[in-house]
Amino acid sequence: MTAPHVLLVTSSAADPAVVVPVLAACEALGMRVRAIDLGAVGGGGGLQDRFRRALLGERAEHRLRKEIDANPPDVAVAFDPLSTSALTVARDAVVNPAPVVGVVGDLDPGKGWGETNADRVCAIDDHAAVALADAGVEGDRVLVVGAIGERAFADAGREARAALAQRFGLQTRAVVVEVAGLGAELTGALALQLSLAEVSERLTFLFDAAGDAESAGVLRRQVPILGLRAKLFGATADAARTWRAGEVVVARPTARTVARAQLVGARLVALIDDATTSAERIARAIELRGAGIGAKGTLLLPSALEAALAAPALTPHGDGADAIAEVLWAVGRDKRAVIEEGRAEARAATHERLRTVTTAATAAAKAAAVPGELEDLGGSAAPPPPPPPADLDAVRAEATARKAEMVRSVEAARRDADAATAAGDGARAERERAAMHRLLGELAALDAELTALDAAAVAARAAAAAAGPAPSAAPPPPRPRPASPPRDPLADLKAKTAASSRATSASVDDELAALKRRMADGKKK
Repeated sequence: MTAPHVLLVTSSAADPAVVVPVLAACEALGMRVRAIDLGAVGGGGGLQDRFRRALLGERAEHRLRKEIDANPPDVAVAFDPLSTSALTVARDAVVNPAPVVGVVGDLDPGKGWGETNADRVCAIDDHAAVALADAGVEGDRVLVVGAIGERAFADAGREARAALAQRFGLQTRAVVVEVAGLGAELTGALALQLSLAEVSERLTFLFDAAGDAESAGVLRRQVPILGLRAKLFGATADAARTWRAGEVVVARPTARTVARAQLVGARLVALIDDATTSAERIARAIELRGAGIGAKGTLLLPSALEAALAAPALTPHGDGADAIAEVLWAVGRDKRAVIEEGRAEARAATHERLRTVTTAATAAAKAAAVPGELEDLGGSAAPPPPPPPADLDAVRAEATARKAEMVRSVEAARRDADAATAAGDGARAERERAAMHRLLGELAALDAELTALDAAAVAARAAAAAAGPAPSAAPPPPRPRPASPPRDPLADLKAKTAASSRATSASVDDELAALKRRMADGKKK
């Protein structure tokens, strides 16, 4: 079976902590991936940034159309609402479209996802799925995939915590503390507050310094003085297993640390400070799920830690990146059916509008027609008004566009059926031919509806022209005259004087001209 071709679209608004695991999972399944970075299309805020994104969005749509035409993918995936919207616009404008999958790595998705019109939208959990539905995403398009993080942490989440505790020589409950990137001052304050917690004597702290030598040096000096039972580790092969050994994780609430905690089944104490964008919002989302608690500053850390340890253990999330790769594989292999699924909904709406306008035009023509055979006058006393010509033209233009789209779909289904036959995939060829015949039947129905609309529109216009303008029931009320401003006597006097002067001047000039003419005549004589 040929692996699908994936077009992966990123931007400045796409978090690498979400993009990289999905890319790795796709490559692990053997899919062909082509990545495009749209730059600042998805980022920024404020009025000026919205104008800038609008301009960049048009360029992005043009660039994506060229890419899809030149290298048609089987499925396209994006990680922020604006890039996903650009992809769907390009999808609807090309001859050989590919389904669009949106990946939502946020615990609290924004309203922009409801405007993307993606064929599938992947959410972390049920809470995020509900938020997407509230934003306007159709429920049958949302797929819950699990936490999106590194494969090593997903694998570690499947190991027994007790066995890992024994492996690392842990005699007490363990708490993972991520200090990489905190800096020397904050790392020292964090260690001090942990030592003040009442439960600190019954815990082992596992400090993750990754590649941060400065934070590691602070801990090596300060932990022995504070009397903490602690271990230090960095970017090693066992880092994910060490996270799994801890029941609670203390860290800034970034997308990466949230996903890691979810994958290993640890409750997160979210350290809220100014260094993490939207830290309070993420902390609230974690608390809503019962997956952790926020600590605004290091002073509140001991109480937050005690509350997290008192809560029941969590179940690790499934590997969301791996699930997304499987979604992309399935959608890419059946792209024609997925595309037609979305188009069928739009065509159904067009059919309904066609029927509604045709019925209204027919009723209006019948109400204004010349009497003929015996006619039943029962029913509604007031005849329905004819649809405005602009509405008739708009519905006809929409139906004509749908017809052109269906013609392209029929041709694409025929090509895919021939390609499947040439490749020896009889089942797929049969599916494509069945889709082609189904579309041909729908195309014939749309032609008949367009013919009926044209006939009804001509009859309604002819009847309206023959009936002439309808008499109004009562003359319209007279429009009130605007109140005149108060007159200025001095201004009136000046105006009269000026007029009199102009008249006098004109009279004198006329008389002078007549005199000159008489004098000239006298000289000639």
